[in-house]
Amino acid sequence: MLIKRGTSLLASMTLMTGVAPALAQDLDDWLRGDYATGDWGGARTRLEEAGITPEMAYSTDLLAVHNGNAGSGDGWDYAGRVDAGLDFDLEKLAGIPGLSFYASAAWSSGSDLSEHQVGNIFAVQQMFTGEKVRLGQLYLQQHLFDDQLTLKVGRLTTENDFLSSDIYANYVNGGINGTPSNVPDSNAGFTTAPFSQWGASAAYEPADNLRLALGVYNADDKANEDKRHGVDFALDGDAVFVIGEVGYSWNQPIDEENTGATEAAHQPELQPEAVSSVPGALPGTVKLGGFFESGNREDIKDGRKKEGSPGFYISAEQMVYREGDAGNQGLTPWLVLTYMPRESINELPLFVGGGLVYKGLIPTRDNDNAAIGLFYGQLSDDAQPGGSEKVLEFAYTAQLTPWFYVRPDLQLVFDPSGVSSADTAIVGGGEIGIVF
Repeated sequence: MLIKRGTSLLASMTLMTGVAPALAQDLDDWLRGDYATGDWGGARTRLEEAGITPEMAYSTDLLAVHNGNAGSGDGWDYAGRVDAGLDFDLEKLAGIPGLSFYASAAWSSGSDLSEHQVGNIFAVQQMFTGEKVRLGQLYLQQHLFDDQLTLKVGRLTTENDFLSSDIYANYVNGGINGTPSNVPDSNAGFTTAPFSQWGASAAYEPADNLRLALGVYNADDKANEDKRHGVDFALDGDAVFVIGEVGYSWNQPIDEENTGATEAAHQPELQPEAVSSVPGALPGTVKLGGFFESGNREDIKDGRKKEGSPGFYISAEQMVYREGDAGNQGLTPWLVLTYMPRESINELPLFVGGGLVYKGLIPTRDNDNAAIGLFYGQLSDDAQPGGSEKVLEFAYTAQLTPWFYVRPDLQLVFDPSGVSSADTAIVGGGEIGIVF
């Protein structure tokens, strides 16, 4: 009996010593992988090899406010969104070189803390986009001339191609995350995720450091109402939004293949960073753009119809300090300005934003980003009460795995909605994001 027990114990120990390392290896592979749901037993890889790339991500903002300028002035709100998409490589699927088809959808939920408690213009929760399920983008994309020319046509989200930067994704405030918010707030043809309009765009890159882009979009201010769920495909309205952009960059790093991020989620902060660059050279980018939306708008003061609204923007970012001669850890300042000169029909004609982002500030946390940003919006002289709103934000993105981040956040909202007599609102909480 003693021999049998000893033999059983030895067998159990042998089994455990074999299973435990395997389980540990599986856990390590999962934590280092690109997706929370893994490779689906190899099915994801087989789909991608066949030409179908599925995407899904979830993000949520949970914030509380003290000294707000609306409602009770104190409280908290949740805002979240599930984004999903399918990218079809029609070169693999149908033998058409350079052609692809993309479709996305989103499920938005939660409440708007800025509307209910803060009483300000720059939404403190960038994830709040209503409380509905909606179709997002639906377009064909064609690459030509060794990928120098990219054409898109269909239901498009404007911010994916214009007035955007990955660096903006380090913030929770909707005044900057994705794009400066005064442009989409004033122009129906400039859409942000998960919204879209019918449109067409072309981007030409004659060199690695130069990009020329032009876009034309429908400007139907009713197309993205919640009740339409993104499936009203009518070309209603008589307005058109036209935008052009020139981008020039220097000392750009060499990128790995983008994995882990999704266009559906519109979360560039989840993309892998560049792994090497020109030794000793500091990368930077500058962009200059202009836009015009036709159609009639109401004068802020007297309600008379006025036609056409132009605008322009400039943005820049430049790494000023790098840890070592290569790599992507270091300090990068950024700045962006947007202006729409017809103040009689634009409530917030001027936006100026700037900040600092340090990648790898804490030793051993090489993929984390520490960010500080200041956002300024000047209200039109014709708007009441006029004045300006300012937001100071501190955020830290802890990239815990390639597919999961946590972002503690603090925002100070000065003069909410331009009311200089209002208390400074203190907003705190955080954001989390998961790529499935």
